[in-house]
Amino acid sequence: MSDYQFDTSDIIVGGANITEAISCDDRLVFNESYIVTGSNLRAPSLYACYDLTVIGDVEVDDIEISGNFYVMGSIKAKKISCLKSIICSGDIDAKEIYGNEVIANDIACHSIACPGNILAKTTIDISDSLQSDRSVMAGEGILGNGTFVSKNAVAVEYFDFQGEVLGKVIEVDNNVTYGESQELPSEDVSFDEVSTILRKKISEELYKAGEIDENQLVEFVKQLSKIDDDMMSDWMKLTEDLVELSYKDRITNLRDYLIIIMATKLLPKEIVGYETIEHVFNNLLIEVEKELDTLPFRAKSIADLAYALKIVILCDNEIQIDQDEALDRIFQSIGIKYKTVKSFLG
Repeated sequence: MSDYQFDTSDIIVGGANITEAISCDDRLVFNESYIVTGSNLRAPSLYACYDLTVIGDVEVDDIEISGNFYVMGSIKAKKISCLKSIICSGDIDAKEIYGNEVIANDIACHSIACPGNILAKTTIDISDSLQSDRSVMAGEGILGNGTFVSKNAVAVEYFDFQGEVLGKVIEVDNNVTYGESQELPSEDVSFDEVSTILRKKISEELYKAGEIDENQLVEFVKQLSKIDDDMMSDWMKLTEDLVELSYKDRITNLRDYLIIIMATKLLPKEIVGYETIEHVFNNLLIEVEKELDTLPFRAKSIADLAYALKIVILCDNEIQIDQDEALDRIFQSIGIKYKTVKSFLG
């Protein structure tokens, strides 16, 4: 089996490499970040050096991604290994799944291991083992056999797992709780300390680069993941969200407010004060903090929901709203009352 290599594309839109989906018997190798468009991407195996976005379905036996893996359709595979997040708008059907965070409509697999959260809009079906160092959430239910390990888990309608359950699971509709919370080991360095160190490193790199224009600034932010070894933020998403917000004259969504807070926490003054986005922090942020009591939360995707929860937890000292109130608005946006799950969120 030979390799089919994707280097710089002949089609580049908005700085992104674009190619059409193909069906072949070769191993696909993406040497740069790519967006693949088409109804179905088929191959025996696939490797991506950076982020890979597929606008369509994926049918590949062996998938290995060194960045984030975004799929607008469904994924069918034997093994998926992703260094960062797997975010799938459709269903994931695989034998083995490993990702830093896994988000999909429906997840069915033999085993799944994840240092972060596992979220499914509908069901999670496991035939052997599930391991999450954080939380698991299913909009409908969780079922399966074997071993189920997580800090906390939420199944809105049902939890039907036959096997060993390590962690605290709540079945929302029936108000039933299983197991006990699994506490994570305490970290030696706090988020505040890490974010301070990170801002300093970014400032140093910007100083080395000298004066840079907007395009160079975007390219620089793309490289932040190399500095942020722990990936406290998805830097490309944070950057793209800030650019989107820079065109607004008013903030009407709690989601957008939280993104600005995260940026304030992580980015140094050289970026926060950049001429095309400084009004987001100097004007929009000040104005929206006067209206926080009535600001609704609206997510664009499951990834948005997960990111918002992360910001509320990590930036509790910065958000100008009670943490419980913020979490309640986020959960209420998907029809769940926070008070129902508060006892086991940790």
